[in-house]
Amino acid sequence: MADLVCDVRPGMASFSRFAIIKDLDSRRHSIQVNADFLTQDNGQSYLPVGVVYRGGDRVLIEFPHESDTGTYRIWVAPSDLR
Repeated sequence: MADLVCDVRPGMASFSRFAIIKDLDSRRHSIQVNADFLTQDNGQSYLPVGVVYRGGDRVLIEFPHESDTGTYRIWVAPSDLR
């Protein structure tokens, strides 16, 4: 597991949030999670994700469930992980 940097928007219920993640191609993916699933550090929000593969300048991560774009896995920059 790793923490992936994300932007956070209000969810569809008071206890939920949308985590918005940018992939290597600058496409935005959104995933709705419980607010307490996200962590914060120094004003930055993080989504816990699974790391599938690390390869040089890219990391293949897996979301906890399907994103709004229909994907479970995306490539992200290593610098986006904590």
